[in-house]
Amino acid sequence: MNIAGPDAAATYEAARRRARLREKLAPWLLVSPALAITLFFFAVPIVYMARMSFNEKIDQRFYVPGFTFDHYSSLLTDSAFSNAIWTTAKLSFGVSIATTLIGYAFALLVWMKPRRWRFMFIALALCPMLISEISIIFGWWVFFPRNGLLSYVLTTMGLLSDKVGLLYTEYAAFVGLVYLILPFSFFILLSLFDGIDKKLLEASSDLGASPIVTFYEVLLPLTKGGIAASFAQSFIWAIGTYATPSALGPDTLWTIGYLIQEQMLSRHNWPKAAAFSMVLAAGVGVVMMMIRSVSAKRTPING
Repeated sequence: MNIAGPDAAATYEAARRRARLREKLAPWLLVSPALAITLFFFAVPIVYMARMSFNEKIDQRFYVPGFTFDHYSSLLTDSAFSNAIWTTAKLSFGVSIATTLIGYAFALLVWMKPRRWRFMFIALALCPMLISEISIIFGWWVFFPRNGLLSYVLTTMGLLSDKVGLLYTEYAAFVGLVYLILPFSFFILLSLFDGIDKKLLEASSDLGASPIVTFYEVLLPLTKGGIAASFAQSFIWAIGTYATPSALGPDTLWTIGYLIQEQMLSRHNWPKAAAFSMVLAAGVGVVMMMIRSVSAKRTPING
């Protein structure tokens, strides 16, 4: 018995260590397929793009292997790049405000409606996500021209005396981006509303608060984190989208995405295009860190 006792204790301790090891490794094993896909399709291309940004552009070749900081230093004196940053930031900021406001109102409407209406509204919000961006652009090409649907409706209703063409304007690019990004903002905010107990609204009403006071004193404080997350997510989408503003906006609407494709396809300067892309990716990364910070500090909303 004196010999079996220590052996049994050692066996039990070894089993406990194996159990703790399996418990620690289980989350990593579960996420390993997604992690492998992320590393292969995102991390490796980003590393390759970062290396490309330091190559040289000497002659007519796309790039010459080397190592130089000239492409990054030239960004500080490139007026086209600084103007593109301002244009992209301004457009993305306006689109983010619009999508957050509209998405908030729509999510609040769906949340307040009975469940029998919920499926219809969610299906409506899913429509832009089920259509490719190119198909959406073609749709706006039919809607915005001088002889398009919008001009026809406005003149038929007597709101305008003459036809108006909004295609290839900043307004068209703005509306196209809002339409493209709005579903993502809506679902972020709807998931937030679904975590709020509706009895809080009943309690506020029983205490004599008006709907406006209930909104400002109850709903708005509980949804501040979601508003920030929706705004940041919309900003990320708007700042990185190239096709919609380029296809619907004017030729003078130079965004960072436009400069990247110009350097890549027109000037065949792959290192400088990669440098532009790395700066854009770094900006997006900063915004994502802000989202994570806001999400981590968000207070519980389950009442």
